[in-house]
Amino acid sequence: MRDIAVKLLEEVEANKLPSLPHILVKLLEACREEDVCFDTLSDIIGQDASLCTKVIKAANSPVYGRARNLNSLKHTLMFLGLDTIKSIAITASIKQFFSEYSKQKTGFLKSFWHHSLSCATIARSLAELSSYPYVEEAYIAGLLHDIGKLMLEPRMDAEYKSFDHGSYPADAILQSEQQTFGLNHTELAAILLKKWNLPDVVCDAVRYHHAGIDEIQQAHHLSRIVNLANLLSSNLNSEQQPFKTQAAIRLFDLSESIVDQLLTEAREKCRAIARSMDIDIGEDETDYNKDEIKQIQLAQEVRDNALVMSTQDNIKTESNDLYKSIQQSISLIFDIDNSLILNLDTQTNQLKIASPQYFPESKLLEALTVDLTVDSIITQCLKEHKITSSFTNLPDSSHGIFDQQIIRAMNTEGLICIPAFDTTDFKTILLLACTETKAEKIIENESLLKLFSDNIAEKISSHYNYTQKILDIANENSQEFLQRARSIIHETNNPLSVIRNYLQLLSKKLDSNDPAQNDLQTIKQEIDRISNIIIRCKDKYESGTYKPLDVDINKLILELSSLYKSSLFTTHNIKLNLKLDNNLNRIKSDKDTIKQIITNLIKNSVEAIENNGEITITSGNININGMNHIELKLQDSGPGIPAEIMKNLYRPVTSTKGNGHSGLGLSITKNLVDRLGGLISCKTDGNGTEFSVQFPEEIQAGLM
Repeated sequence: MRDIAVKLLEEVEANKLPSLPHILVKLLEACREEDVCFDTLSDIIGQDASLCTKVIKAANSPVYGRARNLNSLKHTLMFLGLDTIKSIAITASIKQFFSEYSKQKTGFLKSFWHHSLSCATIARSLAELSSYPYVEEAYIAGLLHDIGKLMLEPRMDAEYKSFDHGSYPADAILQSEQQTFGLNHTELAAILLKKWNLPDVVCDAVRYHHAGIDEIQQAHHLSRIVNLANLLSSNLNSEQQPFKTQAAIRLFDLSESIVDQLLTEAREKCRAIARSMDIDIGEDETDYNKDEIKQIQLAQEVRDNALVMSTQDNIKTESNDLYKSIQQSISLIFDIDNSLILNLDTQTNQLKIASPQYFPESKLLEALTVDLTVDSIITQCLKEHKITSSFTNLPDSSHGIFDQQIIRAMNTEGLICIPAFDTTDFKTILLLACTETKAEKIIENESLLKLFSDNIAEKISSHYNYTQKILDIANENSQEFLQRARSIIHETNNPLSVIRNYLQLLSKKLDSNDPAQNDLQTIKQEIDRISNIIIRCKDKYESGTYKPLDVDINKLILELSSLYKSSLFTTHNIKLNLKLDNNLNRIKSDKDTIKQIITNLIKNSVEAIENNGEITITSGNININGMNHIELKLQDSGPGIPAEIMKNLYRPVTSTKGNGHSGLGLSITKNLVDRLGGLISCKTDGNGTEFSVQFPEEIQAGLM
């Protein structure tokens, strides 16, 4: 049974699950609105099981970082962001546009949609009545309870498609599925939802929604809710009506009048939603012309929308963000979470990986280059300007060593290579890691592949041209900047020299054993450091000249805490707690950069607290992925960071701290940590904020 389910899941993920064109048109119209909000999108997506599964799958994809603890559809949409939701809407519409359309198919989808929405609506009401703590979870489970039917329907016979899928009992439907595939839609749907990391209680509720009352009576609360909701939303004849009341009494002790009220409310809600979507749910005479009009309207929407976000929306982003958005598009359109982007370097005549940071665990992929003389499906794709596949393009299906290495490094069964060329000499190859079954499905749809590759080629080419223009402008201005910098540096060094001399005189006036001597020495070191930084500004950066030195982070913390004791902590009545590991390892790094990072974090915490609080600095040894690091934690007792600021924590924004603050402090800190190859993270709530920084024991070559 498991093997059958895996095979079906592969085929479903290649073809996607269908939605009614009525829903997709409504969603695309909403996405076009400039002021569209997540509530509106959640309302539309939350009415369609197929769209809901697309959102859940995207949120649990490694391309998007795998969401956790999202307890509502709205929160899931907010995690993905508006751009991704628009991409899902456009992608689903294009899939629907390229898929089979018939009156019978539309009739099946309308019946499926109506029953799923009714079940979800009743499940939500039952959850509220029975005090189930996760009402939205009950709604989602009810909406997705029959999703297995969408997976099986394309391969079932005409008799199956003609069944009344909202009828009760569902014995004929379950029997037909079991005879054809060896499992039914309840088991298949549960496996699918488990694969997408939905909670076990949701998977079980879907798995047992056709179980008998005697079986389900002792099951989990949510399983009983969905089981009864499915029964109440089914079409029962007069002889079966008493069974509905009996089930409601035995499972939740609900009277017949309450059940009738639930059904009336659900029926009215579904009618209202159907009218707003212009969906005929069969209560009046069916007008198939309306359905055909919606299909035509969907085709127009597909024509008017780009396959992925428009080129102009992406050309001004960072290159890594651009490539990540392309990989996300690949995930949405082809259900492939493992892909590579290679660009042709015309100077070296090699294909080079465009996003090496996505494969830090693979030395082969980390800095992949493909010489055009190599015998590979990749070079074949480039030279012949056509789609190639490791499953079909080599004699006797044997791969060359180079192809085998890439396939193993990407942990896949095989590769599809897609050329993305624009009208210039700029050339890109997309590598999609997939199974043979999925490859066949993807390659079959030539129209979709052509549309996708043309769009990607235009996007990358436009981004490249924009980047080159920026570099040209920067080069033109560099000489003027250096001349002005030299003048400013000369003027700045004069007052620094005066301050240094006065400190020297002050040091001589004090007794040599005076504790202030240490403070004066620290101040002089900081002035010398500022002077060195300013002097370096006039020199052009030369890569490879940096040499890391031994750094004692505990010593830096003690020096800075002593320096800021009177100037920051005492004047703001802030208590400083130091929890430093006496066995802390020394590291090979840049002392000045680490000192700047610690300084920025201290000042940020002081400004957050303002007055009367505590700051705790902790140091310790830590191992990350087999590599030794030093961890520095700085925790304050301030009011915490607002959610709207946390979204863009490390980006330069207008500061909320008042006049005199640029809002650049954390942005600079993040960049400095990145230069050292370290990591920085932040946790915050109403009781304070904690920044955690991990420094590697030795900077890797080329980072500084």
